[in-house]
Amino acid sequence: MTRTLPALLIAVVSVAFSQTPAAQTPPTRPGAELLAFTLEENRGETAVKLGPPVHTGSFGPGYISWFYQVGMTDEDFSHTLLFRTSDGKLVSITRAFDPEITVDHLFPVSETVMRYWPDAKAPQFKARVRKLSGDRLLVAMGSAEGQKCGQVLLIRRSAVPIFFPWLEDSNPVKP
Repeated sequence: MTRTLPALLIAVVSVAFSQTPAAQTPPTRPGAELLAFTLEENRGETAVKLGPPVHTGSFGPGYISWFYQVGMTDEDFSHTLLFRTSDGKLVSITRAFDPEITVDHLFPVSETVMRYWPDAKAPQFKARVRKLSGDRLLVAMGSAEGQKCGQVLLIRRSAVPIFFPWLEDSNPVKP
């Protein structure tokens, strides 16, 4: 009986996900699904929204990652979710695009700043950053307006100093 319980739980979650209207109707704009997350979701709530991950793993002390392959034709993951182990809450979601796409629809110019690493004078890497409601930032890695992007990240602002301190630039540059 105890061996069938995990399989039964996965089946129930899979059925719930497949019957969710949002799961049946993908967003018309790539990456827009990220905006539906508050980052207050826990692992159980996320499993109801997305179904079971195809892979899980630890991400250093205090974190666990879930990986999904939604609409990807190769072996890469379309979505990587990071949870805190302390309270099970979602910290970030990374959406990968292969091939890369333009994500200007997610980054209105009036709400977006550019960040550069190591700095704007000698940039080696750039990112567009949009502040959202709550404790959330949306980040287009390696992309400026009109350029294609391979990754969009939804992350808690409070986690930025831990994972991406260069995104905290106190002097953001408008695009």
